[in-house]
Amino acid sequence: MDEQHAAPEKIKPMSFSEKVTNIFASPGELFENVRLTPSTNSNWVVPWIIFAIVAIIMGQLVMNNASLADQIGAVIKKGFDKQVQEGKMPQEQAERTYEQFAKPGSMMFTIAQVAGAVLGPLLAVFVLGLVYWLLGKTAMKATSPYMKVVEVVGLTLFIAVIEQIVTTLLMFAMDSITASPGLGIFVSNFDMENKLHLALAKINVFTFWGLAVVSVGLSKLFQRDFPKVLVLVFALWVLWSVVTIFTGIRLSG
Repeated sequence: MDEQHAAPEKIKPMSFSEKVTNIFASPGELFENVRLTPSTNSNWVVPWIIFAIVAIIMGQLVMNNASLADQIGAVIKKGFDKQVQEGKMPQEQAERTYEQFAKPGSMMFTIAQVAGAVLGPLLAVFVLGLVYWLLGKTAMKATSPYMKVVEVVGLTLFIAVIEQIVTTLLMFAMDSITASPGLGIFVSNFDMENKLHLALAKINVFTFWGLAVVSVGLSKLFQRDFPKVLVLVFALWVLWSVVTIFTGIRLSG
């Protein structure tokens, strides 16, 4: 066959080990491979499963630390006390609900914790995937399939896995449930109701790392300039951060 008419070499999907390595070492190469290969559900399923397992393990380690568990219980109980003070719940009902469903170590608390570790990141992957897909479709006139965007978001969960481990280690080292790899770590007497403290906590090295990597992925997928994609992704994060800080929504990132 004439070399000029030879069929182009088929691009092979990366192996699992190559994906894990390249999400940290060469995300551009990884996401270019994702763009050029058929849709692969394992690109979001595997990172999600690994993240959920690590989150459950880290959560149980924290709950087995008496000091950290007591701090979590105090925060939850403070929320119930506030509802009592505002007349939204009788004192007796608040105490009963806390003991049965919200007290760290209780069966219902553990079930909720595990369910959150499993379903939370799954929901985040598909919701963020939808947001970024719409961003690409409207702001960048991109035509990439929605599930390809989900794959990009899913693969960045490998970074979130490292964040989970580092955050847990910091919590143990500082004996504080508010310890995290963000500027909030430098705040003494961190107050979860102080908006400045919450804003500082959101300035997190892993958050920025994740935003940069997902921007690389979207720029490859949408075939658009990285700086433009990064600015749009960062602007969305700023908007979301402002909303969560001023509405009291507690979600990571």
